[in-house]
Amino acid sequence: MSAAPGPLSGLVIVDFTRLIAGPGAGDLLGALGAEVIKVEDAAGDPMRNARSRGVGHGRTAPSFAAYNVHKRSVALDLKDPGDHAAALRLCAGADAVISSFRPGVMDRLGLGVRDLRARNPRLVVGRLSAFGEDGPDRDRGGVDIVLQAESGLMSVTGQPGGPPTKVGVPIVDAASAYVLALGVVSALLGRERGTPPEEVAVSMRDVGLHLQAQPLAEYLESGEEPERAGNRAPYAAPADVFRAADGLLVLSAHLPQHWARLCDLLGRPQWRDDPRYATVGARVANREALTAAIEDVLRHHPADHWLERFAAAGLTAGRIRTYGEAAGPGAILAARDVDGSPIRVVRSPLRFTGWDDTALDRRVPRVGEHTAAVLGRLPAGEPA
Repeated sequence: MSAAPGPLSGLVIVDFTRLIAGPGAGDLLGALGAEVIKVEDAAGDPMRNARSRGVGHGRTAPSFAAYNVHKRSVALDLKDPGDHAAALRLCAGADAVISSFRPGVMDRLGLGVRDLRARNPRLVVGRLSAFGEDGPDRDRGGVDIVLQAESGLMSVTGQPGGPPTKVGVPIVDAASAYVLALGVVSALLGRERGTPPEEVAVSMRDVGLHLQAQPLAEYLESGEEPERAGNRAPYAAPADVFRAADGLLVLSAHLPQHWARLCDLLGRPQWRDDPRYATVGARVANREALTAAIEDVLRHHPADHWLERFAAAGLTAGRIRTYGEAAGPGAILAARDVDGSPIRVVRSPLRFTGWDDTALDRRVPRVGEHTAAVLGRLPAGEPA
């Protein structure tokens, strides 16, 4: 275990968020060493009981555990005067507060930035909303599939000629968590450098759009809506899923040097001068014929044979793995459920030299488990 503190050790984050995106941000900050205090009502975050079909064992829904094992839980009814005063006291001793209500809700609860800064002028405030804090859609709520639809992401996802399709995971939720966490850390850094503490506002629709900055740049230049391309890279070939003797693999070899190596490796050097394949534009235009020609070679050996040869040649390729195959050592960490029973969670992707993030205690808190301890440590006489 490393004795070095985490990058955010000593900082206190009060987390008023729920569901996925906001809690994901809080969990990332906790995984960096911050003390994250999750404020819930007596019923708890609805994700505590949000189970997929077939996931029936365990005290807590895995969907909740995924983003809440680095936190303490305080249960407060924000409409109750006494609990509201406790929330203000809690925020008065924090470094940052994050929330994911619709715009204006925190103000109506008496927990807006003016209320909080009156007691803690150095406080960083981070707010997450579905459609931003300005404009005609500001009061709309939104979950991941709605944001995938409204950001255009579904319009470019799916097979050619098929219907719009959402990405198979809540990708806008997850990306919004990273963006909010980045905003909070940036504001905290600015505060330490002497600039006034920041308000950070993150729109999930903006996150969904920024995830597509590259194809949107092409649209803004051409004015042409992209077509759904399935697994293909619309602008490059070969860059697709291909069938070998025993299954599928992914191969991307569209750069000139990679294309030349692939032709030699497959024993088809003549493809380099074939006018159908000589340039990336020609290969995109003749993608169907190219794919058939490549698969005609790949079908003679299993995927592992080709992946080994591709790796030796410096080509970028991979196997399409299931979760059981992809969740390998180092990516999954042990944690505990509310009753102490063992569970497993995905490790934060951030690594820091000299600090062992695996040494953190990872446990799902019971609703309100830390209310007395957290509120009891606040300085006496803290204004309410």
